[in-house]
Amino acid sequence: MIDCTGIDLVRLAQEAYRLSVTQGLGFLHFTPAPLSVEEAEALINLESRIAVLDMDYIHGRAVKLHVRKNEDGTLSLPDSWYDHTDGQYRELLQSVGVEADISAEHGCGCNCESCRLTYMKG
Repeated sequence: MIDCTGIDLVRLAQEAYRLSVTQGLGFLHFTPAPLSVEEAEALINLESRIAVLDMDYIHGRAVKLHVRKNEDGTLSLPDSWYDHTDGQYRELLQSVGVEADISAEHGCGCNCESCRLTYMKG
C-alpha cells in the first residue's frame, strides 16, 4: 500500500480521470471535458470507514482507483493501478506529490498496447 495521507484528493481524482481511457461500451458515455472540481468533490467521502475516494467508471472512462482509509485514520492507495501502466501510475502519484517505487508487473490487467497484443494472442 502507498501512503497518501494529506494529499489533495480532488486533484488526485481529476488527474486519475485525465489519465484514464474509455473502455468497452464506455464510448457511449464518454465526455472529453476534464473532471470538474464539483464532480471530483462528489466522489470523495471523508466520513467513509473504508473508501474515501472510490472511482470505477466515470463518464465512460475506466478509472479504477480507490483510496482506502486505514484503521489508524491514514489513507492508502494500492501498489498498482488496475488497467493502467506503471508509467501512468507514476505520473499520477507525482502529480499529487506522492513518491513511491512503482515497479508493478504488466499483465492481464494492464491496458498498455504491448500487453493487450500479448494477451489477445493467448
